Amino acid sequence: MRNARKMSRNVVAGMIGTGLVLLGLVAGPVEARSIRAKQELERTGIDPDARGKVAVKIKSRRGELEGELEIKVQRLDGGATFEVVLDGVRIGNLTTTPRGTGKARFRTRQRRDDQLLGADPRGLPLAVRNDAGDAVLDADLVATALDGSDVRCCIPDDSGPECEDRTVEECALAGGVDLGPGSCLPNPCDDGTPPAPGDDIVCCLPDDSGPECEDRTPAQCSAQGGINLGPGTCVPNPCTATTPSVPGTVQCCLPDDSGTECEDRTDTECTAQGGVTVGTGLCVPGACDGVVPPGGGANATVRVECERRSDRSKVSVDGNGLVAATYQARVVSGGNEATAPARGTIGDEVEFDFDSDGGDIAAGATPIAAGFIQGTPPTVTGSLLGADGSVVAEATVTCRVK
Repeated sequence: MRNARKMSRNVVAGMIGTGLVLLGLVAGPVEARSIRAKQELERTGIDPDARGKVAVKIKSRRGELEGELEIKVQRLDGGATFEVVLDGVRIGNLTTTPRGTGKARFRTRQRRDDQLLGADPRGLPLAVRNDAGDAVLDADLVATALDGSDVRCCIPDDSGPECEDRTVEECALAGGVDLGPGSCLPNPCDDGTPPAPGDDIVCCLPDDSGPECEDRTPAQCSAQGGINLGPGTCVPNPCTATTPSVPGTVQCCLPDDSGTECEDRTDTECTAQGGVTVGTGLCVPGACDGVVPPGGGANATVRVECERRSDRSKVSVDGNGLVAATYQARVVSGGNEATAPARGTIGDEVEFDFDSDGGDIAAGATPIAAGFIQGTPPTVTGSLLGADGSVVAEATVTCRVK
């Protein structure tokens, strides 16, 4: 990863023979009207028929840089979803048509149907990976108009600090703050104003053991060389892409005092040791984030409450004593069944509501029919489910009737 980032400091030249086309290159990206680069994606051999192209566009708008990354593919598996991975971080998806064609577009300033481009892609490795984690197409993106002798210089301005490429000496003379080598896209300059609540984003920071997820402001993320994935949570870790497959080896989440830890095992060994297989290949950081150890923790309990009226059914499923992870809730009454979307724990607890009332549904309850609760007396079985679908805790109760 560090080698790839070092490559991003060098201007790549003489690549016309590899299918690269460069248009309108001007040194100094803040002053440049437009920087465009197009190149072919390389086939890895996983799918010999695969074809693809990638285009990068950088432009200056009102003193700030905007970036765009567009990927077009052909002859891939039809009706499939692929991961788009930039510098080891999954930044989004690409879905193909039944004929195996597809397009994905990423922008720093998103428009309709765009996915977020949270880093300058120039000079970074890019891959299109299938659901097994294997790269079908990849490329080292060209590092256009990046001068290794310049630094990111944050210069005071009435509208907030602007980022410009300057030499160390020029930055000092302009009264700027030297952030070191890197890109001004996205703007890494922070004016020091405390962020408003909710302004933090998910930032994937480079690390020798794989990208780490941290809460940062967009400027802080860019200044530290991270990739901005937008609002979200670091549990489970969104920065890790699907691990490439390794024959015979799986990522096995085994019980540990702190929850779960990932170990490289065969599938048979994982099952025999009471683990949960989460994917093929070698373990990566965050592979077991959100995975419930077998049993869901020694103190896992669930409380189920339900009420039936002539025109309404409502059920609550509350878990306690849980390992920090993501869970689902399932309720069953007679022949009726409903499952709530996954939700992360708060502390060691998680709560789910099911309701037929429109107001409660609008407030976040999982919808069920007014006649969902069945039986004489009416009963409901509520279950908490781990990430692998296993039952962590379960209880059957008799419902109140009003």
